[in-house]
Amino acid sequence: MPRSPRIRQFEFPYSVTTRCNNQNFYLQKQYAYRVFEEVFRKLKNMRESKESTRLKYQFEIHHLEVMSNHYHLVLAVSEQTSIDRLMQQINSMVARALNKAIGRTGHFWGGRYKSRILNSLQYLKKTIAYVYRNPIKAKVTKDLLHYSRSTLNFYLRNSLPEWLTPDPFLRTIPPPGWRIVLEDLILKYAI
Repeated sequence: MPRSPRIRQFEFPYSVTTRCNNQNFYLQKQYAYRVFEEVFRKLKNMRESKESTRLKYQFEIHHLEVMSNHYHLVLAVSEQTSIDRLMQQINSMVARALNKAIGRTGHFWGGRYKSRILNSLQYLKKTIAYVYRNPIKAKVTKDLLHYSRSTLNFYLRNSLPEWLTPDPFLRTIPPPGWRIVLEDLILKYAI
């Protein structure tokens, strides 16, 4: 049975998950998270050509959680940037960098990325909580405040890097309130 076509839209954020090939633990080291940060920095500043001032990709990264064999990403794209092209570029750049870092070749990702459209505030909130609670669920940590492969601490410290943008829910809250709201949200959906 052929897979159903992906819905391409730019009104709502996406939740994206990609797993490593054969569910290998290629992402378990801290440098894997730093590779994602560097890829996002590069893509946010990539121009269409050397002469152009126009950005090649127009998107927002809202949340990132890097686990040992997969990652979770909440992002939004613009009318000018297809989710397919952006994810192809992100996964390609991450795979090349990490293959080089760990001295391997071949397929890094175990198939296509999976995505869901977060078309309601409730769905967005539940997804944020799920993404940030994932290390506890996987028994990787008992303390989310000390899990270093996540964007949660940027929000809790109210200190976002240039590649990270608050999601539509957090934009409605003044930055000093992000910590309280996120801690409540993560506890509320602790199932």
